[in-house]
Amino acid sequence: MYRLVLLLLVLVNYKGDHFVFAGKHIDDRDLWEHVVTIDRLAWSEREGSEKINTLVKDQEFVRRIYLDISGKVPTYEQFVSFIKSKDVNKREKLISKLLDTPGYAIHMSNFWLDLLRVPYGDLIDFNHKEFNRYIERSLFENKSYDNVVKELILAEGPISTNPQIGFYRRDFETNVMDTLNASVRAFLGTRIGCAQCHNHRFDKWTQKEFYESAALLWGVQQKRQYSNPQRTIIQFHGDKVKNNPKYKKYMSENAKLFLKPSRAELGYSQKNLKYPENYIYNNAKPNEVVKERIVFDYGDLDLHGENPREHFANWLASKENIMFSKIMANRLWKRIMGGTMMEPIDDWKDNLKIKNPELLDGLGKIFMDVGYDFKAFLSIVFNTEAYQLSVDHRHEIKSEDYNFQGAMLKRMSAQQISDSLLTLKRGDLDNSSKLDYAYFEFEDEMNKLLDEYMKELVPLVGQVEVRLSKREETVRPEVMELMETYLKKLKELEDYHNIGKNGLLTTVNSRPRVTKTVAKVNDKSDMMMNAGSTRNNMVLRSNYTGNEFMNTFGAHDRSSPETALNTGATMKQILKMMSSDQCKDVVKKDSQLMIQLNKYKSLSGKITYLYASIYGREPNKKEFSIASKFLDDSDKKTQWETYIIALLNSPEFYFIK
Repeated sequence: MYRLVLLLLVLVNYKGDHFVFAGKHIDDRDLWEHVVTIDRLAWSEREGSEKINTLVKDQEFVRRIYLDISGKVPTYEQFVSFIKSKDVNKREKLISKLLDTPGYAIHMSNFWLDLLRVPYGDLIDFNHKEFNRYIERSLFENKSYDNVVKELILAEGPISTNPQIGFYRRDFETNVMDTLNASVRAFLGTRIGCAQCHNHRFDKWTQKEFYESAALLWGVQQKRQYSNPQRTIIQFHGDKVKNNPKYKKYMSENAKLFLKPSRAELGYSQKNLKYPENYIYNNAKPNEVVKERIVFDYGDLDLHGENPREHFANWLASKENIMFSKIMANRLWKRIMGGTMMEPIDDWKDNLKIKNPELLDGLGKIFMDVGYDFKAFLSIVFNTEAYQLSVDHRHEIKSEDYNFQGAMLKRMSAQQISDSLLTLKRGDLDNSSKLDYAYFEFEDEMNKLLDEYMKELVPLVGQVEVRLSKREETVRPEVMELMETYLKKLKELEDYHNIGKNGLLTTVNSRPRVTKTVAKVNDKSDMMMNAGSTRNNMVLRSNYTGNEFMNTFGAHDRSSPETALNTGATMKQILKMMSSDQCKDVVKKDSQLMIQLNKYKSLSGKITYLYASIYGREPNKKEFSIASKFLDDSDKKTQWETYIIALLNSPEFYFIK
C-alpha cells in the first residue's frame, strides 16, 4: 500500500519535466508506476496465504542489496552509513548508487558470462579476458540489451578493435550451428538444438527448421590474422625483445599484447548451407541448398537486413519481439528473486504451464518499455515490495508454493562467497577495479595502435617466412625494429594516460563520469591537475576466476547458457571453506578486517565490528556472552583467528536474508 501512496505523492509533485524524487536511471514517475504494476501482479498470487511477511529491516536489506547488485557483502563503513542514515528515500538512493558502481558491472558480468558460455580458460591465440572486458564495459556504460545482442550477432573484425567476436570464438572448434542453438536458447528461451540431427522428439521443431535457422548465421568465418609459421616467428622475436635489457624500460603489462598479439579475427561472407547427406524427411532433399528463414511465429517478420545475419539480428532484438524481452526479464527475475514464473527458464513450449502469466507478460512489457535498459529495469525490481519483503527465517516457504508472501531464503552463489571473502580481506573492491572512463579512453587508443601495428607486422613476418628456407629461428632486425617502434609508442601512450607498468592507473582521474560519451582530455596537464588517489594494486574478481573453490560452491561449467544460480549445499563445501586460502586470507595480519579490528580497544567493540562486517547485524546477548568467554579478554591472535574462521563457516554467513 505504501508504494501506491508514494506513487500518488510523485504524481502530485510532478512539475513539468521535474520530479521531486527524481531517479537516476529512470524518472520516478515511471519507476513507481512500474513498481506498483509488478506488486499488483505479484499480490494476485497471495490469495489463500495465511501470512504475509513485513518489509525487511534495514540491516538485512543493506546486506541483501549489496550482495544482489554488487555481488559482495558491504564493508563495515558502508553498513553503518546506511543504518545511521535518516533519509526516508535511502533504499531507493542506495539501489541507484550501487547500480552505478564497478561492483554492479563486475557481478552482473557473471550473469552474462554464464549466459554466453564463456570459458574460464583461454583458447589458443585468443584471450577471453578481452571479451570479459567488453561485457564489463557494456554493463558499466549501461548499453541497452538489444544493442548488446546486435553487436554480438553482427560481430566482425580483429579482436583488438572488435572484442565482441568472443561471442563466436566460443564455438571456434565446432561451428555456428552451436552458436545458433545457444543463441536461441539464451535470448528466446527455446531449445531448438535437438532438431539438428532429427525432428525434435518433444517439441514442434523439425530438422528443416533448424537448418533454416542455422543458415541465417552460416556465413560467419573464424579467421587467424597470421599463420602458424608466422606465429612462431612473432613469438620468437617477442621473446628476444622481452629478454633483452635494452628494452626493459618498455616492458609493461600491456607490452605482451604487442610481443605476442592475439591472432583472433572473425569474418562474414554470405554462403550457402546444405542439408546433410543423410537427410531423411520429404520436405527437403539431401545436399539441397537451405533457404534461410525466421522459423518463429512472433515478432516483426517483415524486418530485413543487408544479409541473413543482419536480418536475424534485427528481428531478434526488435521492439516487436516480446519473447526477446520476456525471456531476459524472466532470467533476471529468477536471478534476483530465487523463483520464477516459467520453468525451465530456457525451454519454452507452446503448452508450457506458466505460474503467473500476467506477471511474466508484465515484466516483459516493462523491460521493453524502458528501452531494454538494465539499470532502469533492475531499479524497478529492487524497489518493489515483492523484493523487499522479509525472509521467513524458518524457511517454511517452499519454491513450489511460493506466492510472494515473503522473500525466499537464498544462499550465496560461488561468486558472491568468493567476492565477499575478498571484501573482508581487501576492503571495498570497487577501489581496485579498472572500470573507469580513464581506462576506457586509454584502452581505445591502445587498441587502435595495436591494430595499426598488426597491419605492419603481419606482412613483414610474411616476407620473413618466405626468405627463411627452413623456418629456422633467426633474428631478423626489421622485425625487432618494428616491435621496438611500437613499444615506444605504447610507452608514450601509457605515460600520457598515467598507466603504470602493472597496467593500472598511477592516479585516478577525477573527471565526472558520463554514461554515453566520454569527455576528451586534450592536455596531459589537465589530467595531472585532476589526479586523485593512488591506485597501485589490482584485485582478481570472480568473473575472471575459474578454480577449485568456485567449482566446489557451484560455479557453472558454462557448457550451456545457464543463468539460474547453483546454490545447493554439500559436505565438500564445508571442508573446502575451512581449509581454503580464501578463508585463511581473511585472518592474515594484512587483511582489512584484521587491521580495522585491531583499532578497537574494547572487546565489545571488536565483537560488534565482526558481526556487522560478516553477518550484517549486531550480536545478541547470548552470542556476545559466548564470544566473551572464548576470547577471555586475552586478545591472543590465534584465538581471534579461530573465532573469525568459525563465524565465516557458520551457515548464517552463506545465506542472504
